[in-house]
Amino acid sequence: LTGNVHETFPSWSPDGKTIAYFSDSSGENLLHLKSQDGKGDARVIKVEGNGFYAYPEWSPDSKKICYTDNARNLYLIDLETNVIKKIDSDDLYSPGAFRNIFGDWSSDSRWIVYSKLMKTNFRVVYLYSVDQQKSFPVTDGLSDATDPVFDLNGKYLYFFASTDAGPVVNWFDLS
Repeated sequence: LTGNVHETFPSWSPDGKTIAYFSDSSGENLLHLKSQDGKGDARVIKVEGNGFYAYPEWSPDSKKICYTDNARNLYLIDLETNVIKKIDSDDLYSPGAFRNIFGDWSSDSRWIVYSKLMKTNFRVVYLYSVDQQKSFPVTDGLSDATDPVFDLNGKYLYFFASTDAGPVVNWFDLS
């Protein structure tokens, strides 16, 4: 840790070699990749987005990272090329500094599952193909679907869904 610097959201790579975290040591919020043994300087990557970032999520092969920004956007960075792709964003802003849109990586690092907040205040589960650079809806938006994850073999996708969640997710309704 560094004095007078915000270093947040540490995430250990699956290969055990690197810690990813966001730091404002330069005066700007940037992604840092530091050797797990603490030796050497961190690799610093200028990320895209809206100023503040959270939830770096490593791919199982340790070659990519997903992260979110405080405007509810989900990004993917290829650590070999430093190419950053915006995957998706919430249609509706929800309260709080960040919302963890990311759900899980498939075990082969080719798919990402996430939940997107729609204008109805319900979340829809999507699959993103890293190869095709395209998202596909898994749920129809008639229920509030959350917390999607892959099973370890990649055969099944698990998530929670509720058709009576309206009163608890409608956070700004004063009726």
